[in-house]
Amino acid sequence: MSAPHLAHFHCPPGTRLALQLTGLPEKFATTCVGHARGRYLITQFPVLPETGRDAFYQMLYPDNTVIVRYLHEGTVVGFTAQVIKSIQIPFPLIFLTFPNKLESHDLRRHPRVACCLPCQAVFGGSPVPGMVLDLSHSGCLFSAAVPKTPPAVAVDDAVDLHCDLFGPGEASTLAGIVKRVAVSGRRLELGLKFRAMPTPAQEALNDYLSQALTILG
Repeated sequence: MSAPHLAHFHCPPGTRLALQLTGLPEKFATTCVGHARGRYLITQFPVLPETGRDAFYQMLYPDNTVIVRYLHEGTVVGFTAQVIKSIQIPFPLIFLTFPNKLESHDLRRHPRVACCLPCQAVFGGSPVPGMVLDLSHSGCLFSAAVPKTPPAVAVDDAVDLHCDLFGPGEASTLAGIVKRVAVSGRRLELGLKFRAMPTPAQEALNDYLSQALTILG
């Protein structure tokens, strides 16, 4: 695992977490409620089986160590924290210390290269101009400014990506499937996984990534 800087900590409310309390072998699925940077992180109580409920409560004492893991953009992020307190009223919540450092493990099969390539994504028959912000042999991150009402796009939708870097006309088409959709204000981001593509586009993609990875090390 690599160690990203805490400035890259991204765990908004609703993020799914896995908690592993010291003294218990199981990992418990729960959800982040929120955090105050540098102070604490709050999670919901996990749904506990009847047989393991008492053991969980016994280990949920102040200062007991917890390993927290979550998934962010294809990377498993983990950190160690301590229990501050748990409450039941008005809602069952667990307060944990804010992490001092993060560890991460990239689940992607191929390394991604940060870039800024003008392109056009076509989904639902409508072209949307934007930029490719990172790129790998298996996928990319597409970003675009959109109207107040974002275009209708969902996970598993088909997208055609046109980028002059990979050749003119149909030879430049990178066919993809949407794997992540994020809308923030008037900014749309799509995580795309590539499908079969024309040989010229594949060769151009390979050449670009080979040169980029050589330069970036």
